[in-house]
Amino acid sequence: MRRRPKAGPAPSGYQESGSGSGAYPEPAGGPPAGGEEEEYNQRATFYFSEDQLLKLEVVMLRLRTEQRLKVGKSEIMRAALDFILEDYDRNRENCWLVRRITGKA
Repeated sequence: MRRRPKAGPAPSGYQESGSGSGAYPEPAGGPPAGGEEEEYNQRATFYFSEDQLLKLEVVMLRLRTEQRLKVGKSEIMRAALDFILEDYDRNRENCWLVRRITGKA
């Protein structure tokens, strides 16, 4: 059994978000205007199968080598989450997520 890594200290400049609104932002559809970098300062832990993580690694490496994109696994997962949330907002009961969970995909 593999041990989970212990959380280290927060990165310098890390700030807790005090908004507590519970709403997620609308997907941007591209990089922020004016070349500004969006700040990602929230951390969460989710569990994936070994196969899912391997496939994520393969996709990241293919994007880097075949598409020449400078991309990491976190960026891929944020893009996937934005896509799923946008689809849910638009299609509710008929969205891909609901069909996948209910076995109707």
